[in-house]
This record gives sequence, C-alpha cells and structure tokens, in this order.
Amino acid sequence: MKHMSSRIFSAAIASLSVVACGPESPEPQGADIECAIGAGADFASVCTLERSADSDTVSFLIHHPDGGFRRIEYDMAKDEIGVGGGADPLKVSEASTDEIAEFAIGTDRYRVPSTMLRSPAQ
Repeated sequence: MKHMSSRIFSAAIASLSVVACGPESPEPQGADIECAIGAGADFASVCTLERSADSDTVSFLIHHPDGGFRRIEYDMAKDEIGVGGGADPLKVSEASTDEIAEFAIGTDRYRVPSTMLRSPAQ
C-alpha cells in the first residue's frame, strides 16, 4: 500500500511539472508605458497598457514584464484615477502634469500619457 501512495504522489508531481512547462502566454496587446516595478527601480518603457471603456469609466490592465499586472480605472465624470481591484491604494504623484499621469500602487510606479487615460476606447 505504501508503494502505491508513493506512485500516486509521484504521478501527481510529474503532471504538475508538465502543466507548469506548458506553452507561454501570448504577449499582452496595448501601448508600451513607463513603469518602475519594485522599490528603488528606475522607470523604463517595459509595461504594457491594455484599455477598455464604457460610457463613464475607462478600465486598464497594466502588464508587468514579469507577468504581473495591475487593474486601474479612470472615472471620466470625476476626472479621477483609482485602483480597479486589489488591496493597495493608488497614490497620484505630485510629478503628474497635464501630459503625464504619474502614480504608484504599493512600490510599483507608473507614467501614463494623459491622452491614453481620457480618450475613448481604441
């Protein structure tokens, strides 16, 4: 009986390994934006901004180069940006201008052209 449970456990581990080595996800679709992922990181154009919109809100999915992502939303009626889910609040930076929205979520920082936030879905 002991050998059988060992074989079942080994088979389960082997099948998990095969799943983990499956095909890679496709590259995210969208515009490249500047981001600094993690404490002390420098800004680089390595994140991808994916957009969708309804009548009042523009939703974004910011893809990180390591596969992570953040959801944010822009409320057109209030002219406000916020987190579209998650525990970390979004903090708008004082470095934001009319041309660039700069904000942080946790230790990750982002720079998004304001035209991308405010324009209808593309």
